[in-house]
Amino acid sequence: MSTDPNRVDRVLYLEDSAVDADLCRRALARSAPHTVVEILPTVGAAIARLQAAAPAIDVILADLTLPDGSGLDLLAHVRAHGLPNAFVVLTGCGDEASALAALKAGADDYLGKHGDYADRLGRVLSNALERFRNDLERKGRHLRVLYAERSRFDVDLTLRHFAAHAPLFRIDVVPDGEEVLKRLPQHADEAPGYDLLLLDYQLPVRNALEVAKTVRDQRGLDLPIVLVTGHGDEDVVTAAMRLGIEDYVVKTSGYIERLPTILENALRLAQLRREQSRLRNSTTRLTYLLSASQTILYALRVDGEQLAPTWVSENIARVMGYEPANCLAPDWWLTHVHADDRARVLAAQTALLRRGALTHEYRFIDAKGAVRWLRDDMRVVHDSSHNSRKPIEVIGSWNDLTVEREFTERQRLHAAALESTRDGVIITDLAGAIISVNAAFCEITGYAAPDAIGQNPRFLKSGRHDRAFYQALWASLLEGGHWQGEIWNRRADGEIYPQWATLSVVRDDAGCPSHYVCVLTDLTKLKHSEELADRLAHYDPLTALPNRLLLRSLLQHALDRAHREGSKAAVLLVNLDQFKIVNESLGHLLGDELLRAVAVRLKRRLRQQDTFGRLAADEFAAVLEGTQAAENAENTARDLLAALSAPFVLTDGHEAYVRASVGISLFPQDGATANDMLRSATAATQRAKDRGGNQCALYTGELGQGALERLETENALRRALSQDELRLHYQPKVDLANGMIIGAEALLRWQRPDVGLVPPASFIPLAERTGLIVPIGTWVIDEACRQVRAWIDAGLAAVKVAVNVSARQFASGELESVLSAAFSRHAVEPGMFVLELTESMLMASPDQAIERLLRLRDLGVSLSLDDFGTGYSSLSYLSRFPVDELKIDRSFVEDIVTDPNAANIATSVIALAHRMQLKVVAEGVETDAQLGYLRQNRCDQMQGYLFSKPVPADDFARLIGEGSSLAIANAPSDARTLLVVDDEANILSAIRRVLRGQGYRVLTAESAQEGLVLLASNEVQVILSDQRMPQMSGTEFLGRVKLLHPETVRLVISGYTQLDSIIDAVNQGAIYKFLTKPWDEDQLREHIRDAFAYYEAIIKPRVTGSRD
Repeated sequence: MSTDPNRVDRVLYLEDSAVDADLCRRALARSAPHTVVEILPTVGAAIARLQAAAPAIDVILADLTLPDGSGLDLLAHVRAHGLPNAFVVLTGCGDEASALAALKAGADDYLGKHGDYADRLGRVLSNALERFRNDLERKGRHLRVLYAERSRFDVDLTLRHFAAHAPLFRIDVVPDGEEVLKRLPQHADEAPGYDLLLLDYQLPVRNALEVAKTVRDQRGLDLPIVLVTGHGDEDVVTAAMRLGIEDYVVKTSGYIERLPTILENALRLAQLRREQSRLRNSTTRLTYLLSASQTILYALRVDGEQLAPTWVSENIARVMGYEPANCLAPDWWLTHVHADDRARVLAAQTALLRRGALTHEYRFIDAKGAVRWLRDDMRVVHDSSHNSRKPIEVIGSWNDLTVEREFTERQRLHAAALESTRDGVIITDLAGAIISVNAAFCEITGYAAPDAIGQNPRFLKSGRHDRAFYQALWASLLEGGHWQGEIWNRRADGEIYPQWATLSVVRDDAGCPSHYVCVLTDLTKLKHSEELADRLAHYDPLTALPNRLLLRSLLQHALDRAHREGSKAAVLLVNLDQFKIVNESLGHLLGDELLRAVAVRLKRRLRQQDTFGRLAADEFAAVLEGTQAAENAENTARDLLAALSAPFVLTDGHEAYVRASVGISLFPQDGATANDMLRSATAATQRAKDRGGNQCALYTGELGQGALERLETENALRRALSQDELRLHYQPKVDLANGMIIGAEALLRWQRPDVGLVPPASFIPLAERTGLIVPIGTWVIDEACRQVRAWIDAGLAAVKVAVNVSARQFASGELESVLSAAFSRHAVEPGMFVLELTESMLMASPDQAIERLLRLRDLGVSLSLDDFGTGYSSLSYLSRFPVDELKIDRSFVEDIVTDPNAANIATSVIALAHRMQLKVVAEGVETDAQLGYLRQNRCDQMQGYLFSKPVPADDFARLIGEGSSLAIANAPSDARTLLVVDDEANILSAIRRVLRGQGYRVLTAESAQEGLVLLASNEVQVILSDQRMPQMSGTEFLGRVKLLHPETVRLVISGYTQLDSIIDAVNQGAIYKFLTKPWDEDQLREHIRDAFAYYEAIIKPRVTGSRD
């Protein structure tokens, strides 16, 4: 199938002459074999064929003289009925008046029946089809007309007619010629702003001909002009035509009805004139290009087996030195072919006539007697008027290959010499630019030859040698013509390696230096064996990083250097959080693989000059030198933490997550020796772990005191277990379908003497680090079971209680036995309990986690994935985790009403959970808007301060006993709800008044923020927003609504003309329709009705289907 949009597939040809019809049919069969030609002899038959519709006709080709009328009659029928056909008229020789009449009547082109018109027919039909389709496209847009008319009566009649019958024209009216000239640019390089000028001849001050002369001759503007005259004055018409005015019309009866067609034809004539002008210019440019080209073109006449020159391009005089006239002698060409190549050229000539095309190369003698290598591209032209396709002409081109051939020969000689050695070879000119390298050089250095050619060999420098080294090298080379020695260079991959280099000066026949040659022998293998022994003593065998011994030495050298230079340095100690648990879960082989991957990631985030090593199993250290690097140590530490945030995929498919704590010590304030700096960094690392890990901390003098405080807190926490200081508070979980309490989360508190109630964030990290979290977790499970038993004994309705499980407790392997003992001791059903586990603890070792989760499910408890969305769960693992519910983290719920990103995460979690048949619980719900948005998106449960904070057990029992519930407002599901947002109260009142009695539930907001809250709390189908509002524009507001509430129909209304942002919003799908102020009340009501109709026909079925 052709991809050419202007290919002519079917032509309807009106011709009563069988000879002419066959001539055109055969011509099209040669030039456009894909085109189907239907030939009919009369206008009536053509009209009947067009009424049949299929197969579709692309172009109509019509002779002017037919038995039952004229081709113009068919043209009038086609244009009157708006048929989608291009139209070409065939005219007699010199019948320009008929051609002009056809174009005025709407023809797309004409072709005179003379000369080789049949051979040009295919191109004319294709151009006409392209022009016709361009006209259709142009008619699809508004055309601007500048209309100069002094009669208000004529103006009024014209505008009324165009408004009713030609709405695509946009007409600006001026009263005189001076105003026309003011509206138009002074120069042709400025856009005129109008597509056509319509001028009344009798204009005040300047008549239409004077205006046209100024527009065309003085300003050079290419605007089509149509003249309107009061009477058919031949002198006026002649003057108008002389000025190039496209058409004129006389103010006779009915002229206004003809005016739209006249204007369209004028535009078409102007377009045709421009195309002809472009064609002439293109031909001229091609002539100039050929005269400046090095390619010589020629034509040969085929006379039997002989070829005779008939034409050669004039640039042969400049390129080869021969006059074109001399080149047309019958034997000129062959006599100038090199004698050794003539037989081969004659054989190629015979093959050419058989094959139809040929490219060959041979030597040719130019006018100065020099031998030139030519590439001769030849193609045979056949006589298309005979079925035998007899060859009649050969066209071809010559291109001079002499320079290219010489260069190729030189390259061959160089390659033979350079490829004979296994050592790398570089040849440079006297300026030091590389002109040649051999394959061994490319193999040794890793650089391809094109990358090296033209460069100075200094691009290989390693940086190991100082300036004095190179000065001595060049002194030896320039004075003695020779230098050799060991030198370190850098490969393309950055590797620094040793070489034995031999440099020599190459001299020409006169004894003058012409080039330098360098031969390079790679010493890498020899050096490698020397370095291996040293590496084993100073580097960690697992990660290949400097070990503790080497790192301490390098650190001390860095500190000594910083002391001498008066600069700064920093030590970053990276300790992996809870790596022991991860390592035991994975096994030591995978644990070693994980450590190697961690080392690679961390090292990539450091500068090349930074020192990085491994101190212990799960501990790394980086040394940053320089004042700027030390001052940016915190940023570098955060960058290292970011490097560990993504999961590690191990070779057996395991995904592992690693977090770390980073301690920072700074020189000179935090220590004078390597040991001091490492000790201070270790203390800072401990502070980061105390804060929960996965963060960095700077060393301060207070850390010694902090260590004592941690010890005191740890001892107090140990006492808390034995002295009954721990408490459980319960935060209700509410069913969002009915507002009833259906469960609670048990949250740990510490009633510390002399301190008061301590929140968990203040002591849980310490408990995790010290291992106290395991016995505390056991106490929580036992206390929750005891409390559930107490509620049951008190006759309260049974509710499920959720308890949080720590990573240590989950990995200990004793969780099942702890639960079983508690259930048995307090006689409670396992089904009344939910275990909340975090993503991170499961993803540390997913496969082992799945096994433990299955054992817990077999025990009868429910499982909840806590803080979902904050970690890095793999969906493949998530689908395998046997959990019953997902909890949306409070960080997403907080901004769910106004932040599309938070809302998108929350709604994605809900959709994902429901597809997996899981319940969804939202944490931290504090506002009605948050609640409304969650209910709209079918969240199952919530907990948060909107209903109740965590309360002691007695208070929770009271809530259950009193039947407390969350008030949930339900708007009528079938209410057609409209939200109007405008910062002007009078506009809101006016729109309410316009829509009164229309059956809508109308909500109003005076700001975008208020509108977002209303949308979260109500089911709204249509939104109408003002564009100009403070703080947030209408397009910005509706763009955010598109992301938060995509199932709505969004309209914007504006009284301003700055439409760029509105157009962008429409293109991006944020706006369904754009309305303007002031509005027409009936139109406004119609737009609102249309919006609701669109919602109910398109959006509502989609939303309903997705929920089903």
